[in-house]
Amino acid sequence: MQKDQWNYPVTTDNPDAAESLNLSFDSYFQFRTDAMKHLDAAIAADSEFALPHAAKGILLESLKKPELHSLAFSELEAAKNGRPPSSTREQHYIAALEAALAGQVTAAATHYQQIVNDHPHDLFAMRLAQSELFWIGEVGWMRDISERAASQWTSNVPGYSAYLSIRAFGLEENGDYELAEQCGRESVELDPTGCWGAHAIAHVQIMQGRLDDGIAWLSGLSGNWSAANHIVHHLWWHLALAHTEHGDYDAGLEVYDHRLRDLDSPLMLAMPDFYVDIQNDTALLQRLELRGVNIGDRWQPIADLAQTRIGNHFSPFTSAHSALALAAAGRFEEANELIRHIQDFIVEDKGTLGARYALAVLPASKAAVAHRKGEYQRVIDVMLPARRNLWQMGGSHAQRDLFFQLLIDAAMKLQRQDVLIMLLDELSAIGFQHLAERSSYADAVAMTH
Repeated sequence: MQKDQWNYPVTTDNPDAAESLNLSFDSYFQFRTDAMKHLDAAIAADSEFALPHAAKGILLESLKKPELHSLAFSELEAAKNGRPPSSTREQHYIAALEAALAGQVTAAATHYQQIVNDHPHDLFAMRLAQSELFWIGEVGWMRDISERAASQWTSNVPGYSAYLSIRAFGLEENGDYELAEQCGRESVELDPTGCWGAHAIAHVQIMQGRLDDGIAWLSGLSGNWSAANHIVHHLWWHLALAHTEHGDYDAGLEVYDHRLRDLDSPLMLAMPDFYVDIQNDTALLQRLELRGVNIGDRWQPIADLAQTRIGNHFSPFTSAHSALALAAAGRFEEANELIRHIQDFIVEDKGTLGARYALAVLPASKAAVAHRKGEYQRVIDVMLPARRNLWQMGGSHAQRDLFFQLLIDAAMKLQRQDVLIMLLDELSAIGFQHLAERSSYADAVAMTH
């Protein structure tokens, strides 16, 4: 019986398989590109070792592409038919994959939480739990998992900097900006290449309206991200967002053209349709356009990617952005087709996501289409009752406020000062600071005074 880097037993006698599993876990929670390669090496070293099969299936499912599910199911079967796991920890991983493939996201997250409760150093499970819960808006739950483990972590535990970054992001999304920044900065000090710690601090800075700090922070660290996976595009998105909120739209658009949509980059060549990239690109272009920036022909390539998401209901946040992108490109027939598929999914789904699509994604999608058509009263009619449910589509506060911006823009167009006052108060309550100093909200604040 081998043990992993945290001294937890794994059901293999092959040291190469155990070491490859360690490397794959490290790669995943450090946001590198080679996690799958190491899992394949673990499987090659011991094909009966169930855990790397389960982990590979989990990573395939996490890409939120139904065409990969057959491969993920194959890994699930290999895990079930392999050497029986000797620990409940490994059994939970297999059960989590089975739940995720069945659309039972909260069940999968619960399995990861049970792993962390019993094995608080298992960063693979902790990061998987954070990801699953983040994308359904359960940020309190994801924080609780990492916070409960805090007393078990010290600087001599492998992966300590990565743990701090996970903890930092959980704290930030729950408004504990001071401790989040403390953990995030310590994480980056220990590992300057750490993307998740840099990301957590970027969130603190944008929520607090510290735009100059955000630009300096990300610009200063950007040379450290050469080994990172697609998270690097999201970090560049944060830099573009800070520039945009600062009113420097040319700088925001330059980051978009040369970093977010660098089609010649190895990451883009390997996976041009990654779902978070669709979110990043849509969100930035819409924000810029709301500020009067001419986007030119940039919408069509994003709409092409969004079109492929029609009928894909594995990422609520991406679905809402896809409706927006299709409408922005003038492809209303496809946007309405996407909405029809969402409506059918809401009726048919027996898993975790159907209700979230009903409460958040459907109204956000309809409002995005209406806004693009100039139907501002419809935007208010659809979004105002749904705005307090938007968290259920997942994503961060800093990302979801795109849909608040559409609602605020509609209220401004209709001179609805009463709606503006209410929405600005709610944004402050969510944790957005210095609204009057952000280009997205400055005009709305001025209209209420």
